[in-house]
Amino acid sequence: MKQRLFLSVLCILFLVYDAVPRFQFDLTLEGAFFGLWLVFALMALGGNFVGLYFGRKEKNPNISRPLADSKVETRKKQYSR
Repeated sequence: MKQRLFLSVLCILFLVYDAVPRFQFDLTLEGAFFGLWLVFALMALGGNFVGLYFGRKEKNPNISRPLADSKVETRKKQYSR
């Protein structure tokens, strides 16, 4: 999961690096489009950074746990009248 988020961050950074010199930020339709595009790119970048920073910790299956932690709770079938 972290590899996908890291790859997304790299792709977004490349797109922003490639797009910024091509556009001019002014009060035209092109400038408004670029401003909105830049806002969405920064939101996507922020979301991926949050996913990297606060993501789930991967569990290592090679670490053995004590038997007390691995109890499996069994349920009895109950039939109602």
